This record gives sequence, C-alpha cells and structure tokens, in this order.
Amino acid sequence: MVAMLSIAVTGVATAAAFFFVRESAADTQTRHLAAYVGERVKTEDRLFSDLVKVHDAAAEALTRRLENGDRARDLARFDALFPDHGDGTRRSAPGLFDGARIGERYVYGVGAYLPNAAALTPADKSLFVSALDVVAATGEAQLRHYDNFYFFTPDSRLVMFGPHRADKLQFYRRDAPPDLSIAREEMTLLTLPENNPERAMKCTKLRRLISDPTGRRLTVACLTPFYLKDRFVGAFGASISLDSYLLRAVGDALPGGRNLIVADNGDLIAAQGLSRKGTVDAASLRRFEADGDLKRLVQTIRAQNRKVGAVLSPRGDRLVAYGRLVEPGWWFLMTFPSGDIICPSLKTASWVLLFGFLGVLVQVLLLYRLTNQMVVAPLHDLAEAQRLGDPAAAEPIEAREDEIGALARSLRGQRDRNEELLRSLEERVAERTAELQRANQAKSVFLANMSHELRTPLNGVIAIGDRLAEEQDLSVRRELAALVSSSGRLLEQVLSDILDVSKIEAGEFQLTPEPFDLARLVRGMAELHAAAAQAKALTFRWSVAPDTAGTYEGDAGRISQILSNLLANAVKFTDAGEVALDVDQVEDGVRFVVRDTGVGFDAAVRARLFKRFVQADQSITRQYGGTGLGLSICAALTEKMGGRISADGAPGAGARFEVVLPLPRCEALPAETEEAGGEAVSLEGLRVLVAEDHPTNRKVVEIVLESFGVDLTLVADGEAALAALDAKTFDAVLMDMQMPVMDGLSATRAIRAREAASGARPMLVIMLTANAMEEHIAAAQAAGADLHLAKPLHPGQLIEALARARQG
Repeated sequence: MVAMLSIAVTGVATAAAFFFVRESAADTQTRHLAAYVGERVKTEDRLFSDLVKVHDAAAEALTRRLENGDRARDLARFDALFPDHGDGTRRSAPGLFDGARIGERYVYGVGAYLPNAAALTPADKSLFVSALDVVAATGEAQLRHYDNFYFFTPDSRLVMFGPHRADKLQFYRRDAPPDLSIAREEMTLLTLPENNPERAMKCTKLRRLISDPTGRRLTVACLTPFYLKDRFVGAFGASISLDSYLLRAVGDALPGGRNLIVADNGDLIAAQGLSRKGTVDAASLRRFEADGDLKRLVQTIRAQNRKVGAVLSPRGDRLVAYGRLVEPGWWFLMTFPSGDIICPSLKTASWVLLFGFLGVLVQVLLLYRLTNQMVVAPLHDLAEAQRLGDPAAAEPIEAREDEIGALARSLRGQRDRNEELLRSLEERVAERTAELQRANQAKSVFLANMSHELRTPLNGVIAIGDRLAEEQDLSVRRELAALVSSSGRLLEQVLSDILDVSKIEAGEFQLTPEPFDLARLVRGMAELHAAAAQAKALTFRWSVAPDTAGTYEGDAGRISQILSNLLANAVKFTDAGEVALDVDQVEDGVRFVVRDTGVGFDAAVRARLFKRFVQADQSITRQYGGTGLGLSICAALTEKMGGRISADGAPGAGARFEVVLPLPRCEALPAETEEAGGEAVSLEGLRVLVAEDHPTNRKVVEIVLESFGVDLTLVADGEAALAALDAKTFDAVLMDMQMPVMDGLSATRAIRAREAASGARPMLVIMLTANAMEEHIAAAQAAGADLHLAKPLHPGQLIEALARARQG
C-alpha cells in the first residue's frame, strides 16, 4: 500500500510539475504578448484621440466664425464661392481646388456639393461660407496626419478638403447627381441627436467610398456632431481609407502572427491581406469575417470586461491578444496559432515529465515483485477455496493477521449475511404477496359495492318503468314515477361522485371562487337536508355565529358539496336523536361542524375514513349502502381550498366532523330582488328547433315541452338543423353536441356566422348534451352557444332557459 502510494505521489507530483511549468511558460508568453498589444494600442489610438481634438478645435472655430463674423460679407461671397451648377445644385468654384485667394487666405484642395440650392436660406449660406474657411484651414494644418477633412449636414450638403485625392474631388465638384442623398448613410445616422445624445466622436464600420462608382474602395469615417447654441447643425469628419492608415496599422505584425482591427459588434475593419490598393469585394470581406469567427470572438473579449488581455479563439486554434482603441470603439487584435505558444512551453516542461516517468517505472517494477509474492498468490488460493465452496480450505488464509486475512474473514461473514438476507427476502416476498391479495380483495369489494350502487337505482328505473307502462291507476302511476325519478337522481349522484374522483386523481380539478353569502349558503344546505331528518323523526338544527355571517370569496358550489355530503351521512347513519350544523370563526378561517348522535366509529375506522373506496366496515355497506367516495371527495376538496378536515367519534355515541376553510371576506353582495310582476313567463307558441340524434332523447324533450304549448321541430343532426333554419324562423335551438353528419359545435358556429353575415338578431342556442366536462362547456361557449345544460335533463332548468327566449 505504501509502495502504491509512493508511485501515485511521484506520478502526481511529476504531472503537476509538468503542467505547472508548461502553464507558467505559456502564461508568461501570453502576458508579454498582451503587454505588447497594450503598447501598440496606445500608439494606434493616438491618431483617433488627436482627431477628437481636431474636431473640437474646428467646432470652436466655426462657432466663433458664425457668432462674430460678418454675415453680409458672407452672403456677398457665397455666389462666387458656390456658383450655380445648372442642375438645381451649387458646387464649389474650380479655383477652390486648384488654388485661389479669398480675402487674406489662400485656399486650395476644396470641393463642395450643395443640393436643393433653391432652399438655401441666408443662414445656410453664411454657414457654408464659414465652414469653407474652417475646413480649409483645419484640413491644411492636419494634412500630415489626415489626408481629408470635411463638414456636412443631414440634408446631404458637404464641404471637403482633400488636395491629394486622386479624383481631385471631381465627384462632388462636378459628377455627383443632383439628387444624391447621404441622409440614410451610416456616417449621417451616427451624428443624429437620437443616435448620439452624448455628442461624441463615432466611427463607421468599413464601408464603400461614396464617390467611388465601383463600390470596391473601402474607408472608415470618424465623425463628431456640431451644435450651435444646442441646435444640431451638422458634423465634422475625416475618412481613413483602407489603403492608408488601416493597412499600415495591421501590416506591422510579429513573426507568425496576424493583426486585425474589428468593430465592437464584430464587423471587420482591417486585416492583413484583406485589400489590394485599397479595394476589396464583399465576398472577401465575408470570408475574412467567417474564417476568424469574429462576432463570437468579440463577444468572448467583451465578456472579460478588460481593455487589454488575451483569449483563445472560439475554435480554440488561435491565441488572440487584444486591446481597446477607445476613441473609435474598435478592438486591435494580434492572433497567433495556439501551437506557437504551447510548443515552447511543452519543450521546457518535457524534461520534468521524462525524469518523473523513469522514477515511476522503477517503482512499478519493484512493486510488481512484492505484490505477486505477498498479495496475488494468497488471493488466488482464497478464490479457489471460494469456488470450491470449501470453508476449511480458506481457514489458513483467515488465520493471517494482515489485510488478506481480514478479507478472508470478511468474505466468510458476507456469505453468512447473504444467507440471512435471502431468508429475509423470502419472508418479505411472502408478506408482499399477502398485501397484494388484500388489495385485490379490497378492489373486488369496491367493485361489488359499486355494482350494487349502480344496479339499485337501475333496478328502480327499469323494473318500475316496466310496471309503470302496465299500471292504469293514476295514483299508483304517480308513485311509480316518483320512484323512477328518485332512482335516476341517485344514479346521477353516483356517476357525479365517480367523475369528481377521476378529476381529482388526474389533477384536473379546478375551483371557481366567487363572492357568496355564507348564511344564505348554510341555510340552503340546512333546508335541503332538514326534510330527510324530519322523515326519520330526527331533530335538525343549524346556526351561523353573528360575527361569522357575511360575504366571503370561495367556490360556493364545492363548499355546498362538502356540507351536503357530511349532512347526508349524518342523517343516513343516525336513527334517533339529532343532527346539527354549526358555523363560526376560528383563527385560521371559517369552521363548519356537523354533529350527529348516530352509530359513530372507533379509532381504526377513523384512520381510513377519508380514503377512497373505503367504508367503515362491510356491515355498514350492507345496511346503508354507498360507494365510499363521499368523504374522500370532501377531504380532496378541503385540501384543494387550503383547508383541513377532521373527524371524531365513538361507537354508539355519534360522530363530529369539522372542516376549516381559509375564506377571505369581501364586499357584501347586492340584495336579491324579485322581478316586477312575479308571474311565470308563458312558453305558449314558442318556436323551438331540437337537434338530437338519439330518438329517446328527442322524445324526452317532446314530453317535457308539449304541455307548455311549445311549437317543436325535431331533426337528427346539425346539417338538418341548418336546413330547418333556412325553411322556418325559430326563437330558440336545443343543440346536442355529438351527432352524425354535422356535430352541434359546427352547426352552432354556422348559425352564428349566418347571423353575422345577414345582420339578423342572434337567436337563443342552448347546448343540451351529455358532455358535461368543463372543457365541453368552454367549447360550447367558444362556438357561440348561450347556455350549456347537461344530461340527464332537469325540466325546470330547461323551462327556465327557454323563458329567456320569450323574454327577449
């Protein structure tokens, strides 16, 4: 172990020394390179920092000239200096370029272009006479550093000094078209107040020379806005061509390196080999930018937030030393192949690696001999004993007082533990099998209960329905009809409970909080269940504490569902005594307490009361019925509202259920008022179209509405409904959602489209369907339906809905 540790330490130390020496050498070279770039940047940036001073001096001179000059003299000189060119422009007089004396100054090398001459005001004329003097004087003074200098305005008027230009400024003096515009050029946009509120000098990216018809001569313009009494007038500028300063700046590269100048957004400004005689085509420019991946490179540089430094190129193949050219906002880059930096450092560090490797090799040979003698041979014997399953063969090895002996003893102990674990696993498998069998039995019991709960009301519907068809006595028929209705409502409640549970388990259950009156809700629930309690001769009482009454925000329907389930259970499981509902305020919300003096329950039952599909015991199922879903739904709804539910009781001593909901108070609801007149709306003569594909459902609607004198038209699909609407006018449409040929949603959309096209008054469309999910209601509303009534049909709801059509 010590030998292995020695080899490892030697190897790690050798590797660490190698990497340290290599990184140290590479880091030294990188720092020297970055320092060199920093000095180069100071030199190259001086041209631009000096240009800022030149622009500032020119601006001061022009300001003095305009504020203190003789405007009358300027206007008298204007026509001679800028004669009419005959095309609506004024150009500079020929002598201004060839050389002429103006007053006491000798002027040469100047060209001017003033379009839209008719619009020039006296102030404009004085401006350009003054600008001519300033541009000529400043340009001549700075000619050794900048071969051009100019002043221009956003409306494309320009005065330029450029005596050494090969074209002698003929473009502006003679050839430029009268409608030439530089208003959208980058050089103009950079000077506008909205783009340059700080009024600083800014430089364009590499762009074509406006006066070059080939578009291949590239230049960079550096411009400073000129303001007169805080009013933007124009800008001073100087253009630096690709074949002058820029190529000289990037041409002086270190051996093996390449220099570039790029803009802050990654656009290439200059590079070695980019231009020949100052010209470059767009394809070459794009190729240079793509080869260097310049945009990503500049993003990497900017992320370091330093003015001078070094980074690896995005592709990792080049080391890039960079420096910030402050005034133009560019980056000066020197790039070298990564190998040029890494190879010298590798050579320096390789000797450390060589001697370290030799040391490790000698230690490995020694370790091999010792390991084979002291470890490998004993382990081979131990493995053979384990393979043969002969504990006696391993006893000599177990007797050793070293790591091999400890391993042998550990293997024996592990074998014993494995045997014990195997026995334990067999026992756990048996327990899990019994658990699964109990779960299957619980599922079977639930399915049997569900079958019972569904078949019981179905028996009332089918058997009593058959009996109703044969019975002639009117009183008996009414009694049978009441049983059918009761059985149907019981069946609907079972299905609603199953639907609620499925929504809860799928995580699709949604609450709709709205303001509601607490006392009115509790009174409604109490009145609903008081009759059932009185039918069993039970005392039923309810109360709402005075300080608790008021308006709250919550899902009143779901709160009613919780109270209804608890009250229904209380009445169901109480044969004598009382059922009570009390509501008061507690610290964390509104508390609803339901008490009864019924059968009660013990602690074991309490533990599973709120589990789904579980009832107290099978005797309760046989005696009282039920699916075992009610209390689980109450618990899920309470949890969804952020509340809590609990239960207490004792066998034979009744039960107490407590629900606490965090309901916020809100403004009181407006008092309910009865409609004037209070008389029921007559449906006599109301024209109603029924679109329903199922014959039984059509008959149900016909039976419900025939006694009200409604004029019914029955069709079997949406397409037939549209045809009926073409033939006759209706007050309302009852539309099923799922039908052959054309479904109810498509038919409703078609009805609304016809009404919109014709300008007709929209008729009442009621979706009457067995599709009762929230998404079905939303789809009906989106299609244009006014109401959504879910099957099974409640006649009162249908009559109330149709009354809206009669009321208009």
